Order: sequence, then structure tokens, then C-alpha cells
Amino acid sequence: MQVSMSSKSASNGRFVSRKSAKSFHPSKATRPANFSSFITKAAVDSSTQSATSQKTSQVPVEYVDDKEFSISKISFGSILVPAGSALLAYGFGAYFALLPGGDVSSILLVYGFPMALLGAALSYAQLEPAPCKTTKAAFLLRDAQCTDIQKQIREDCTRFRYGDEQHLEEALDKIFRFNKANGIPRKFSPVLVGLREVEENGAYTLVLEFKSSLEFSKWEERQSKFQSFFGPGIVARIEKSDQGADVYLVCDGSGEGRGGKQQKDVLLPLMPGLKARRQD
Repeated sequence: MQVSMSSKSASNGRFVSRKSAKSFHPSKATRPANFSSFITKAAVDSSTQSATSQKTSQVPVEYVDDKEFSISKISFGSILVPAGSALLAYGFGAYFALLPGGDVSSILLVYGFPMALLGAALSYAQLEPAPCKTTKAAFLLRDAQCTDIQKQIREDCTRFRYGDEQHLEEALDKIFRFNKANGIPRKFSPVLVGLREVEENGAYTLVLEFKSSLEFSKWEERQSKFQSFFGPGIVARIEKSDQGADVYLVCDGSGEGRGGKQQKDVLLPLMPGLKARRQD
């Protein structure tokens, strides 16, 4: 009887221990009731945020095409060389009776030779226009905010020039003082490789892209000179780039430097100690 009771109690003890072992799960006891829904919501939120950030980073900048026509944007050398060569070829052919028009062969030779020679000279001396990228936002602000100097820079650098070694040659010479005291050697002269028209905080901005091997500290030292030379009406800022430095000419909203007036030249003082004079 005692044996049966002990076995029964032992069996009851084993039964209770198995039941408690099966019913007790620490992970389930400490897990909130809505744990699965919380995990699902967090996953959805993280995927939504990543998709939104990826979409924002992939939004392309809208550029506009420059449809403004100007005869200065045409290479005269590319026109005169083929035209003069054609006149020369036909003139020689007519002169030797290989082509009709022997009566005008001398005229074709007279005009064809100097035309081809002039075209070749212009092609040799021409400076290619600097590429310019214009965003749609900057294009809409150009007429309302662009200063006269910004407009002159954009027009001069985006056309063919003849006889100049590089764009903004005179400006760079005055800012960096090539081969002068407190200046730099001319062989280290920065080269303008492109322009950008962008919008910054609602202000029209012209960006000058320079290729240069100078230390960036040399650029920072001349920030005030860029400000004074290309002013008034702008705030000059210099940022380092992969190819050298970018000079930002940002309109300050004052309206100065607009109205079609050219900047007056500074004249030498009449006597030492007097202020510099300005041209009337």
C-alpha cells in the first residue's frame, strides 16, 4: 500500500513537473502580446524611409538648353577655311580648263587664297568656348537677379575668342599677380574649364570651375579679391573640387551691379596720399 502510494505520488510528481515544464516558456512570458505586429510595422517603416531617401537622392537636376543665338558663338575659322579652300580648288580647276568657268578663275584664286589663309590663322588662334550648364531654376532667375558682370562673364566665356590664351586671363592676372611680388608663377595659372548656373536659397549663382594644381590655401587667401573684382552685387565663395577649385558668385539681393552700366575705371591719384579717382 505504501509502495503504491509512493509510486502514485511519484507519478503525480512527474506529471506535475512535465506539465509545468511544458507550460513555462521564458521567451513567451517576456514577449509582449503585439510583438509580431510591432516587428512588422518597424520593418515597413524602415523600408519606406529607405525608399524615400533613395528616391530623393536619385532626383535628377533639370537643365535647360542654351538656345540663345549669337554670331560670336560661331567659329569663323571653321567657315573661312572650307570656303576659301573650295574657291581655290575650283579656281585652279577652272584655270587649267578642268572645270568650266575659266573667265572667273583668277577672281576665285584672288579671293580664295586670302580667305583660306585668314581662316587658318583664326583657327590657330581661337580659344574654344567653355561649357556652361544651366539649371531650370537658375534660368528663371537670370533676368531678374543676374548682375552685369555675371552676364559679361557668361557671354565672354561661352563664345569663341581669338588671341587669348585662356578665359578670364586679365581677371586672373590681377587676382593672382602672375610673376609679381606676393603672386604666383604664371605656369601655375588656374584654367577655367566650365561654368554652371545654379540656384542657392533663391539666389542666382554663377559657378566658375577652375582646374588648378595650387594649394587650396592660395585660393582662400584671395577670396576678398574675387569678391571685389567681380562685385558689386555678389558674394564670392570658394570651394575645393576634384580638379581644383570652384568660385561661387552668389547674388546678394541688393540689386547693385545691375542696370547695364559698365564698371568705372580707377584712375591714379593726382598726388601721393590722395584717394584714387574714378572715371566720370
